[in-house]
Amino acid sequence: MLGFSEELNKNIEEYDTEKRNKFIGIIHDAIHNTYKLLEDLLIWSGSQHGSINFQPTNENLFILFINTIEQLSQSAERKSIKLINNIPEECYVDADKFMLSTVMRNLLMNAIKFTPKGGEITISISLIEDQNNIEFTEISIEDTGIGISKEVQSKLFKIEESVSTYGTEKEKGTGLGLILCKEFVEKHSGRIWVESEVGKGSRFVFTLPFQKKK
Repeated sequence: MLGFSEELNKNIEEYDTEKRNKFIGIIHDAIHNTYKLLEDLLIWSGSQHGSINFQPTNENLFILFINTIEQLSQSAERKSIKLINNIPEECYVDADKFMLSTVMRNLLMNAIKFTPKGGEITISISLIEDQNNIEFTEISIEDTGIGISKEVQSKLFKIEESVSTYGTEKEKGTGLGLILCKEFVEKHSGRIWVESEVGKGSRFVFTLPFQKKK
């Protein structure tokens, strides 16, 4: 950022419009990536120091996903990606709204990042029971993207092996998004995992305590 901005500042008259736009585009992408990294670092740091309070309430999952999809609609439209929301309108969960929104946003951003132009991303749910007959809502975000190798899958949710890779349009990630997802899902006594094959897309799944409408 410093190098390209300094070059433009000193020698802007020497470059034509195409070259200036190229430099500005590089600076914009770098600022965007740095902002996302800072945002993830601040949220992660807050979770580590206990400054983010866990406050579960009765939340409508359909509405939360609609809001998240609206936030990311431009990113999806730029790649002509279809976002399919199969969440029932009367689906409720016990969840911390901020933490759940962070999980949904990161998983959808990743799906958009690794799905090529013209692809699809499908959001679905099912009701499951654990060995203690406790009901959970299982939420999945499935894409038609490039998939993830078994080697990379084993590192995705580990802070000591944080992985950051480029998307189909050379989008850069921070490597912290999935770490936050794991921490926030586990705060809800849920779990998160990935099912994927290279070239066949990915399916990220997490669970939350089931809650009927109050």
